[in-house]
Amino acid sequence: MALAILASPLAAPAWGQSGAEIMQKERSLHQVRDEEERQILKLVSKSGATKERRLVRWTLSGTGGLDKILVRFLAPRDVENTGLLTWEAKDGNDDQWLYLPTVRKPKRIAASGKKNRFMGTDYAYEDLRPESTTVNTYTLAGSQAVDGQECFVLEAVPATPRQAADSGYSKRKLWVRKDNYSTVKREYYDKQGKLEKIETLKKFVNVKGPVWRANEIEMRDVQSGTSTITIVERRQVDRGLKDDFFTEGELIK
Repeated sequence: MALAILASPLAAPAWGQSGAEIMQKERSLHQVRDEEERQILKLVSKSGATKERRLVRWTLSGTGGLDKILVRFLAPRDVENTGLLTWEAKDGNDDQWLYLPTVRKPKRIAASGKKNRFMGTDYAYEDLRPESTTVNTYTLAGSQAVDGQECFVLEAVPATPRQAADSGYSKRKLWVRKDNYSTVKREYYDKQGKLEKIETLKKFVNVKGPVWRANEIEMRDVQSGTSTITIVERRQVDRGLKDDFFTEGELIK
């Protein structure tokens, strides 16, 4: 899709903000205390064959605004009860544990393993972490329209040599709407600087106040020709989830 770079009066105040400030505002505006999403995953092969999976995703914004995320597969039977637990860390070295029912023990994902694909999807483990200015350095690169909406265009690179070594990407590009600070698109570039994946977020709904969510997300691997489509069936926010729900003990239930 060809996107025209536009000069707009709306863009003038944007240049007073740094890339980090834009991403911090994006996060703070759309953060809720806790959230539950029921999702359908469609895994689409290069030939167009589709596999469907169902899962539930819980998120808690805890101390210091750091997120904890628990994902559990519900169906089909071959992945039922498989789970992933993510704890965001202040220093950017997030913890992740994968639970496979056949193994019956959580496996901690090593930092170097976070570049690997998650459960046959087009998402790497690192893609499932929250956006963080500790993990990434964001640079405001311009202004561009996506689907008729003016967006900030930002480039994100790993913030430290260690983060760069552990990441599967040399950089990413993000498009963040100027009116409500929702991220609508991401591009992922491999270690050689070639475009690897494009993530497109669609069908946004207003959840509460300034909080918006996409009800459909496509992650397309432009190199392999596969894609993963996420469709949100149901969402609840501020249910009152507790910190002790996001534990290894809960992961293996």
